[in-house]
Amino acid sequence: MSRSGFGIIGAPVLFIGVFQLLEMMLSPALPLIQRELAASPTEIAWIFTGGLISSAISTPIVGRLADTYDKRALLLTLMAVTSAGALVSALAPNALVLICGQAVQGVWLGVLPLTVGLFRDTLAPEQGATGNGLVIGVGALASALGLVLAGPLTSALGYRWLFLLTLAGALVAALWAWRTVPATPRAASGSVDWAGGLLLGGGLALLMLGLTTSASWGWAAPATVALLAAAVLTLGLWAAVELRSGDPLVDLRLLAGRSPAGVTAMGFVFGFSSFGLAVALPMMLSLPVETGYGLGADTLRIGLYMFPLGVAGTLVAPLVGPMTRLLGRRAVLVLGSGLVPAGTAMLAFWHASPWQIVAGVTVVGLGVSIGLTSALNVVAADVPADRAAGVSGVVFVAKSVGGTFGAQLGGMVLASGAVAGVPAESGFLKTYLLSALLGLLAVGAALVIPAAARHTRDGHPDPGPTAKAAAPRG
Repeated sequence: MSRSGFGIIGAPVLFIGVFQLLEMMLSPALPLIQRELAASPTEIAWIFTGGLISSAISTPIVGRLADTYDKRALLLTLMAVTSAGALVSALAPNALVLICGQAVQGVWLGVLPLTVGLFRDTLAPEQGATGNGLVIGVGALASALGLVLAGPLTSALGYRWLFLLTLAGALVAALWAWRTVPATPRAASGSVDWAGGLLLGGGLALLMLGLTTSASWGWAAPATVALLAAAVLTLGLWAAVELRSGDPLVDLRLLAGRSPAGVTAMGFVFGFSSFGLAVALPMMLSLPVETGYGLGADTLRIGLYMFPLGVAGTLVAPLVGPMTRLLGRRAVLVLGSGLVPAGTAMLAFWHASPWQIVAGVTVVGLGVSIGLTSALNVVAADVPADRAAGVSGVVFVAKSVGGTFGAQLGGMVLASGAVAGVPAESGFLKTYLLSALLGLLAVGAALVIPAAARHTRDGHPDPGPTAKAAAPRG
């Protein structure tokens, strides 16, 4: 890889890694934050909810901005805004200011779809595939590493240093990007549909708020029902507006093509079916050994159990490109999609000893990394250049929404069989098996995607028959 290619990939990957690391370190630090800021449980919940809503709103908008304007300038702007959010969070004198800082910081997720378009515009296809793999792999590694480092760092330095160290890493990444990432030409045509962005942002905000508060309010609570109903109505109105727009924020007709639809469905299913690993496994590991199925692990040991997830993902992600050339992209898509439910099912039947946990987690890590990397490579290969970042943004939002749905479902399954507040082993078994069963839907989504990149006669990616049928005729 050339020196310039290394910088183009390295700067955004470093930036994504440090903020993914912070997100995972923040959860174990919440008790310390609550004590030092005298925050209420509701305020603590909003530290996460505010950032989650901010990410959901900003990601598709950033994706469209990246398709339209200079990606270098947009990348540096996002890095500056996100760094400002980290600085506000580090210096926050109370919970309200910290919540605001986290909401500003939440726009970092927009860098993910931006990188897909950036790599496509500035790198050879093989280097772009490697870059996409590193984005997914380093994100997975940072997630696992965050659980390991959170306890020692907060104990030694305090929670504010989590933000300050993240800020330092972000500034290094920004300086690297400023020196190595080239400018990209502005699209010859197109603009940002701000009305569509407002409706989509409002609908996603209502949806995420309804999902995250349902655990405390209850699904049948009037407030929860009202939020979810308002979300459906707002998103329905957004879809109607987008279909009538000549230059929509998200081209729904393009999104209905086989490749974009299959990749988006894979993203949602990966997020939705992850509740077995994200919700059930840490809880089971932390239960006392006396239960017969818990391992009595503290936060540090839970992080060590989860660490192979990130290591496996990081090691295999750069190999997805060569695997695709060797096996074909559909085979690789199916392989990644199949390994995720296989690893989760392993946890259902084999969780009595540490090596069994590590084996299941490793298989899931391989599957997620292979599946998401190959999905991003499909977007880069099949989606028109002026829509690649926007479609990638939709994929990441779908994964985030799916993960929020899955977390609520996993919590309900575990609670249904709990005795004195402690989930029974049968509850964990049901959670893992349900997660694995839902994960198989990603295999179906992978089979929808064409086996090879589809191109029109002029050399541009073919969005598929649905999009062509909807195109105006001259």
